[in-house]
Amino acid sequence: MSKDGSVHIQGHYALQPDSPIALKSALSVRYEKHDPTSLDVEILFLGDETERTEAYSATRAIDVNLLKLHPMNKGEDSINLLGIAGWQSSLTSMTLEVSAIEVGIDREAANRPIQVHFSVGLQPSGILKSYGSVEFHYNGDITTKRGEEGAILVETSLGQIEAMASYDYLDGAAFGDKVVHRVERARLSGMVEIRAGETLRSLHDRLQEEILTICAALSLCYRQPVDAYEIEYLLRESESDRFERAIYRRKWHKSRARHKDNELIHSTNLQNGGLSKLVQALKTHPESKSLDRGIGFLTHSYVSFLETGYFMAFSAMETIVNAVAKDSQGALISSSAWKKVQKSLRATFVELTNQGLISSEAAKQMSDKIPEIRRASLASRIDMAVKLYSVKTSDLWTAEGFVEGMKRASEFRNGLFHAADTSDGGLMSVDLTRIRTFTERLLLSALSWPEERRWVWRDDSLHRIIQPADPSIGSEESS
Repeated sequence: MSKDGSVHIQGHYALQPDSPIALKSALSVRYEKHDPTSLDVEILFLGDETERTEAYSATRAIDVNLLKLHPMNKGEDSINLLGIAGWQSSLTSMTLEVSAIEVGIDREAANRPIQVHFSVGLQPSGILKSYGSVEFHYNGDITTKRGEEGAILVETSLGQIEAMASYDYLDGAAFGDKVVHRVERARLSGMVEIRAGETLRSLHDRLQEEILTICAALSLCYRQPVDAYEIEYLLRESESDRFERAIYRRKWHKSRARHKDNELIHSTNLQNGGLSKLVQALKTHPESKSLDRGIGFLTHSYVSFLETGYFMAFSAMETIVNAVAKDSQGALISSSAWKKVQKSLRATFVELTNQGLISSEAAKQMSDKIPEIRRASLASRIDMAVKLYSVKTSDLWTAEGFVEGMKRASEFRNGLFHAADTSDGGLMSVDLTRIRTFTERLLLSALSWPEERRWVWRDDSLHRIIQPADPSIGSEESS
């Protein structure tokens, strides 16, 4: 990486190393270290006219999932181009739109234990910091004062992973004057040993699984999607050896900036094992995949337009209600009993048709809806979840009450889904805040996340909604 943050990877590679015509090429990969949207890939075809023509013809059969480039020089790393969305090719060169690249990930199995340091770049930045202040001085000094300091560690199958805010410094210029850019980054880091016989690829696959859960937990904490765009590995077999580097890099369509809303769980609540506890709760929950999906819907609702955000938040609520209240749905009858009930209902519709009370078309339409009867209504499932986890609801719809408020919110959702009805955007906006708040409370209760580890200002948006006072204040009643 250059001092201004630009990265340029180049080398000579073969597309078909084991074929009579190896399809030799020169590769150029460029990106900006701190810009997830930058990743430019160009391949120049080498050799005589016959070889270049063969390479051009081969581009018509590119595997869009994986294009593997084999190094022509011994000791260099292979490069994988992943998720090829498009390319332009001529008889001399080809430019590609790729979703990600891997440099040096496919290495041979280790002959002896290798120490691997890894660093994972996340966005948005501005997370994982304790509260404090920064003073900038005319002589270039920067004084930082922090509140509660403490490492944010996560226990994983690979050992401890630390989540932190870090800083890089890049050279630049402004109107002829030298500038040093201070780039704040959110990242995960750790160290692991690859044992003899193991590969970096197996470590990479395991690390990505751990990162997914950690990012889901951080997304929940900061109420917006948190994701990784880069993983960098530094490998060294012994103290006397030099470090070798391997990189995984994704390309995003848009960078992610920290929004201004208060977080749900502050970084100080993630210290002293807090983040590790949250990650483990997500991992070990019986419906962990549903919770991950619900968190994805919920956090994307914070960075979407009103209509999209409302639909995603409502979908998140339904997903999480179904997941956490699954064991409480005793009202649903068994399969054997349902077969008998369904048969009787269909026979009743036939009898009513024969008596002339309903038309055959109406009977058919009602029969088609019979399967919906077996499933508890959304209102019933929400009620089950509220009682099961003692979720506070009294401050959500203080005028009409929780049941009526949720009924209206459901009508908004149905109108939005079935008829694209957005007639009352103001009311939809405040109901969106209520749905998010309820969903977050239910999820944290289901994960047994303690009240004292929730950010004190988390309900600030809810409190700004103009409505009557919470009727439960001053009483022991909470829902």
